[in-house]
Amino acid sequence: MLRVTCRLVVGVLLVVGAAPAWADCTDLARPGVNWRNCDLSRSDFSGADLTGANMREANLNNAKLVATNFTGIDGYRARFVESDLTDAVFDGASLTDARFDRANLSGASFRNVSARNSKYLFAILHGVDFTGANLRSADFTGADLSGATWTDGESVCAQGSLGSCR
Repeated sequence: MLRVTCRLVVGVLLVVGAAPAWADCTDLARPGVNWRNCDLSRSDFSGADLTGANMREANLNNAKLVATNFTGIDGYRARFVESDLTDAVFDGASLTDARFDRANLSGASFRNVSARNSKYLFAILHGVDFTGANLRSADFTGADLSGATWTDGESVCAQGSLGSCR
């Protein structure tokens, strides 16, 4: 009995003391992929399912991400500058301090995201759904919010809403 107990303790120590997995920036696009700190600029992942991916501090600048599913991703400090994110889905994602400057987000869904301190400078946000989103301290300078559904899920931004929802 003592021998079995010792083996179990050693087995538990090996599992608990396991080293964290490092991002492999060559991993294929798939749900749960770990692209933390990866430079994926100019990539084309249109239509990919990246549900639950770790994209903390990833660089996706100038990428083609049309209709990509980013549901539930960890996108802390991720960069999507000048990317095509038309019809992308970010529902339930964590996007604190993320950058979407000059990106095309037409028709995208940001339902229930946490996007505090995120930046959308001069982005195209036509028809974006921000229902339930936490946008505290988000910066929409020069962004076109025409037709976007605001955080209350009822207000729709007027045509020509630049920098704020009117």
